[in-house]
Amino acid sequence: MPRIHVIGALVYDLVFNVPDWIEPNRAVHASQVTLSPGGKALNQAAAARLLGADVALIGCVGDDLFGAQMLHELRNIGVNIDHVMTHGSARTSLASIVVKDLVPGFIGAPDASRKIGEGDIDRALRHLQKDDLLLIDFEIPQELVHYALTLAKNAGATTVVNPAPFFTRDAFVFEYLHLVDVIIPNKFEAQLIAGDDSDDPDVLARRLLNMGIRRVVMTLGEDGCVLYERERKLEQSAFAVAVVDTTGASDAFVGAYALAMVKGWSGKRALKFATAAAGLACSKHGTMSSLPRLSDVNSLLRAQGK
Repeated sequence: MPRIHVIGALVYDLVFNVPDWIEPNRAVHASQVTLSPGGKALNQAAAARLLGADVALIGCVGDDLFGAQMLHELRNIGVNIDHVMTHGSARTSLASIVVKDLVPGFIGAPDASRKIGEGDIDRALRHLQKDDLLLIDFEIPQELVHYALTLAKNAGATTVVNPAPFFTRDAFVFEYLHLVDVIIPNKFEAQLIAGDDSDDPDVLARRLLNMGIRRVVMTLGEDGCVLYERERKLEQSAFAVAVVDTTGASDAFVGAYALAMVKGWSGKRALKFATAAAGLACSKHGTMSSLPRLSDVNSLLRAQGK
C-alpha cells in the first residue's frame, strides 16, 4: 500500500468539559477531564493508522514527559516516527481545550512543533514515491507548507491540505494552491480562503476550484460533508451517534479520507467511510483517545446500512 506522510504539530491535549465558560477571577469545575496526545498531524496520522494505513509522521516534540508519552503511543499503534525529532530545549507543545455544550474553545502553547525546518522535511520526504500521499495542515508555518507541497508535487505524489487552524485570510496561501490536489476545509475555512462570506458551500467550493485545486471536500458538522470537482458533486449526511465530544471529529475524518484515497476507493465510498469515522470520534471524549479502529467503522456502516 502507498504510504501517507503527515507533516505538522504534535500537541499534548488537556480537554476540560465545563458547565460554564471561564470568566475573569472565577473558577469553573470540570465535569470531565481527558489527557491525550493530540495536534492535528498526530491525530490525523493516528486516525489513518488505526484504520489500516501505512503512515509516517514528521514533526517535533520536546525532551520531556509529554513528548515521551506521545512517542510511546505512536509506536504502540504502528505509526512510523523515524522523522519525529526530539528537541533538546523546546517544550512539547500543549493545548488546553475547554468544551461547553459540545462547543470547544482552544488555548494553544506551541513550542517544539514550530522547530521543524526545510532540512527536516527534505530528509523525511527524500524517498517519497509517486503513489504516496502527503497530508499537511496549518499548524506549521505557511512557508513550510509551501515547501513540502512543492517537494511532493515534484515527486509525483498526491497532496492533501487540511487548512486548519486558519483564522485570518493569508495572501501567501494563494501562491501554492495550484499545488493542492485535495483540500479539506470546514465552511469557515473555505470562506477565508475563498474571500467570500457566502453560507452556500456550492459557491465557496467553486471559488476554490477556480483557484487551481482539483478537489474540495467540505466538512459541514452535523450536516455531513460534500465533495466537489469540476464536473461532480457528492453529498454525504452525518451518521446518527450519541455525541459527547466533537474535538477529534475533523481529524478522524481527514485521516480516514486519506486512507480511502491511497486505497483508491470511489468518492462515494470514501465520504461514507470518513463520515462514519468522524461520527464515532464524537462518541468518545478526548482527541487521539477518541479515534476509532477499522472494526468500529465497519460495524457502524453495517448497523446503519450506509
